[in-house]
Amino acid sequence: DDRCPLDPEDKDGFQDADGCPDPDNDKDGVLDADDRCPLDPEDKDSFQDEDGCPDPDNDQDGILDVDDRCPLEPEDKDGFEDEDGCPDPDNDNDQILDVDDLCPNRPETKNDFEDEDGCPDDPKAKVHVTKKYITIRGKVNFATAKAKLRGKKTFELLDEVARVLNEYPQITKLRIEGHTDSRGSAKSNLALSDRRAASVRTYLIGKGVDPNRLVAKGYGEERPKVPNKGRKNMAINRRTEFFILEINGRPVAPDAKVEDTKRSDQGDSK
Repeated sequence: DDRCPLDPEDKDGFQDADGCPDPDNDKDGVLDADDRCPLDPEDKDSFQDEDGCPDPDNDQDGILDVDDRCPLEPEDKDGFEDEDGCPDPDNDNDQILDVDDLCPNRPETKNDFEDEDGCPDDPKAKVHVTKKYITIRGKVNFATAKAKLRGKKTFELLDEVARVLNEYPQITKLRIEGHTDSRGSAKSNLALSDRRAASVRTYLIGKGVDPNRLVAKGYGEERPKVPNKGRKNMAINRRTEFFILEINGRPVAPDAKVEDTKRSDQGDSK
């Protein structure tokens, strides 16, 4: 019954009944002694072909090589053309990498207005998103010495801020900052600015913004934009600002410095 009476069977569990040794069970050209998968033929696709094992998904991105346009580069699974198996570092092809792009699926307009954020924009819009701030044109007004929001334009402005936040879910953490002028005591100004920032946060939450994305902090008179001399300068220092802390869960930058807080031009009556 021995088909190979002069060659001893190798007793490897593969066709041992015929009496013939099988140095390459799967006939893939890789000898069983060196073959990690002696019963599964190597697919010979120039990816780890020496181990003798087939690699149906070379880059292990969940897309089989037969369907994968980039079998050696894993898909980035960002919801953009994920079915082709190729990573897309710049989805909208605006030359701003998605990791730095606040609008990865909408190309920057390249109009010399905030071109670095990766978002199309209208210079005349009341609310803009930059890499560190949500900036606004207008004033967030409060009742004198109180934290109650007031004025139709204030609510319209905050409605637009809420709309932008809901449109940009990649802004995962935003700090609402309250600032006052130097009238009154530093202690009372700090408390007032805290309450005002909290009022803005509450309003935005009421407009559908996830509360986990918003923190509120008052700085009182600690961070003036200009010297607190004269009514005009004091009005400039009374402001609410929106500082972006995280994009997609990643910290944006260290805490804003005094000279950085110059983005929004809002005020109130105290």
